Amino acid sequence: MVMFDREEWPEAEEPAAGPFRVTPGFVAFVGALVSPALLALGVYVGASLVADDVYAAEKVPTPATFGQPGASQPEAAAWKRALVGVCPLH
Repeated sequence: MVMFDREEWPEAEEPAAGPFRVTPGFVAFVGALVSPALLALGVYVGASLVADDVYAAEKVPTPATFGQPGASQPEAAAWKRALVGVCPLH
């Protein structure tokens, strides 16, 4: 049985790695990893900013339905109601 030293093996030499370069593909990959977290953070912060307006508008009855029990129309903007409705934490 013939024993070889590690230096004698032809595949023992590993190619030296080049310098790290930030390529457009790497930037796109990092952007794809980070964008869902940034989007979720934006939805959460936006919903927390307008949640008080939406809940206050739902509690105040409108003049047309003032005397009717349980009939109140929210006066908040539709985008505010949608943002609060999308955020599962609000």
